[in-house]
Amino acid sequence: MSSTPLSVTELADVLKGQLKDLGSLSVVGEITGCKLYNNNTYYFTLKDAISQVSVVLFAFHSKPNIELTDGRRVIVAGAMDFYAKTGRLSLIAKSIVADGEGDLWRRYLELKARLEAEGIFDPAAKRPLPEFPKIVAFVTSPSGAVRRDFVEVLKTRRWSGHVIIVPAIVQGAAAAASMVKALARAAAIPGIDLIVVGRGGGSMEDLWCFNDERLVRAVRGCPVPVISAVGHQTDHPLTDDAADVRAETPTAAAELIASGQERLRQRIRLLAAELAAHAPARKLEALAQDLVLLRTRMTGAADALLSERRDMLSNLKSRFIRRSPRARVSVARERFGQLSKRLRAAGFESILARGYALVRSADGKVVIKSTDLKSGQSIRIRFSDGERGAKAD
Repeated sequence: MSSTPLSVTELADVLKGQLKDLGSLSVVGEITGCKLYNNNTYYFTLKDAISQVSVVLFAFHSKPNIELTDGRRVIVAGAMDFYAKTGRLSLIAKSIVADGEGDLWRRYLELKARLEAEGIFDPAAKRPLPEFPKIVAFVTSPSGAVRRDFVEVLKTRRWSGHVIIVPAIVQGAAAAASMVKALARAAAIPGIDLIVVGRGGGSMEDLWCFNDERLVRAVRGCPVPVISAVGHQTDHPLTDDAADVRAETPTAAAELIASGQERLRQRIRLLAAELAAHAPARKLEALAQDLVLLRTRMTGAADALLSERRDMLSNLKSRFIRRSPRARVSVARERFGQLSKRLRAAGFESILARGYALVRSADGKVVIKSTDLKSGQSIRIRFSDGERGAKAD
């Protein structure tokens, strides 16, 4: 034993290395405590009568082909891993199959690889679906909710066409042969445009007939375009790969069939609206609106022009009045009156009215200084209201 102790991280690295050396494992047990987080990761415990181990399945890497429910026995293929941050030892799942279905899964993969090598699933060989199928055959069980749901969706989507249910066994040992014969009968229907082969969901064993090589080859060799609509979204039998189009469910197939007519109706509505916009009545209405707008604009322009001319005439009239002889005489008269007032205000009469007097000698000369007068000299004094004689003292 080494005298130097390991750190926790070093121990975790040792454990991860040892687990890596184990490689891939397949473990059988019963599911308990299964939970899905963020819609992309499954966590559950795989247990037996004595022991248990944590399992993690990243659904964005590998979606489960079966429903993961508590109490179900499954075979989990994957590798062990040690998560150092939590000290948790977990089996990281790569695939999960139900216990007892492991052999079926192996046969499924082998058949898929062989048919793929033959080119049965070649995308280039797939045919486009008719955009407006009028006669559609549905190869399925004549009883059950799938048939009713399929027809109901077509009615809800107002699909105009004819559905022919071609009955077949869709589960069990006789199912593949039954569907091969039903597919041939459907292809022989006069005027047939499209064939749907499908059924509702089930276990891998329930749906195994849709992996039968005879049915897969019949779907690929059918002279009429085929939609494979088997089970639920997670189910993916080999008929899905062989068909011209895969629908996740039978109701999804019905939606697909009705989509062409729905797009056509939308196009017709758009064309009708466009045609209505160009109809004579709509054109006349638009022209009438244009005339009303033009009349409003012309009326507004005329009113603005008249208002401008009125203002111009008013200005000219004012200028003419200011320059007319009468106006000029009136202005001159006003100015003369103002000058007369100023002249009167500046005259000696106004001075006399304020209490002053004007002194003249006998010969009429104005006496400015008292020294200009001699004692006993006769003078004339002018007051505001008259004149009087006097003698200088």
